[in-house]
Amino acid sequence: MLTSITVENFRGIERLHVEGLGRVNLIIGRNDSGKTALMEALLLARDPRNAIDILTARQRMRVASTNNADLADFDEFWLPIFHRMDALAGFRIHSTSFADRPSTLAVAKEPVDGPMTIDGVRASVVTPAWTLKATVTGGRHETTSVIDQTATGEKLPTAQTNIPSRWISPSPVIGSEDIRAFSKLKQQGRDEAVTELLRYVNDQISGVELLAPTGNRVSVYVRLRREGLVPLLMMGEGMKRYFEFAVSFAATDGASIHIDEIENGLHHSVMEPLWAWISRATQAKFAQVFATTHSEECVQAASRVFKAQNDVGLRVIRLDKQEHETRAVVYDRDLVEAAERMGVEIRG
Repeated sequence: MLTSITVENFRGIERLHVEGLGRVNLIIGRNDSGKTALMEALLLARDPRNAIDILTARQRMRVASTNNADLADFDEFWLPIFHRMDALAGFRIHSTSFADRPSTLAVAKEPVDGPMTIDGVRASVVTPAWTLKATVTGGRHETTSVIDQTATGEKLPTAQTNIPSRWISPSPVIGSEDIRAFSKLKQQGRDEAVTELLRYVNDQISGVELLAPTGNRVSVYVRLRREGLVPLLMMGEGMKRYFEFAVSFAATDGASIHIDEIENGLHHSVMEPLWAWISRATQAKFAQVFATTHSEECVQAASRVFKAQNDVGLRVIRLDKQEHETRAVVYDRDLVEAAERMGVEIRG
């Protein structure tokens, strides 16, 4: 479990240090404060040896709605990762955790001289060659991975054994990763945890099924005691998000779960049951959660639930963007409760 992180020159963050991370971390702040960038940095800190693969996946998600999804185009695809688009200076993420030694991830573009060639012959279409290098240091050990752009295409690094992590963003569809994970849970007879969480939204749910009515595509259905089988997507954004949360927790022990805009699509009446479930699930599954929110109501609901459960694992991290750094103020459960009593809004 991560306990601290320092981020330098990553996306919109010039410098940020967060000390005292908890088991459940709720990140708040203004729209330009760097909440999602911090969550991405935490994802990289959790599994730095697969940094190139993680960055590739995150960039593809960010640019999916544009025409800039070609990772061969360094300026369009990769440059936005770096603060002020300075890829040669690169970015650096230092982290500490309970289980491992402190580690530092440094990612930068390596200068490459000369045009690209194929077997010594200059390519007919000259495209600037580039190399993106990721270096991880921890204790006396150092590992390096690179992604190269050559005349024959991109050369990706060999994937290392990955540390379990999940990223959940608001989306109109259920992703194939969630369907595969739920299918595995069904095969193992461990899908009741998903049904349990969905019952917080609708107590008539008796089960969740995977069906392919047309034979072409598998869809998620919920079984209602009165109506029978109903497509999950017909039951609203909140139900879909609860399904994603539940699958992420149930699928893997010891995972790092990153939830962007956790309150999105959820009615205020289900916030406290959700936090109660997260409190229990993170302890049972040895998981660490990072979530962003714009909602003060979401923050206060979390505080009330963690107090009621006598759970000290909650941290609320407020980001304030300043001239040359982003300042992080970390509140524990008691400080959030004190702010609520005094009528002080902490979300920034």
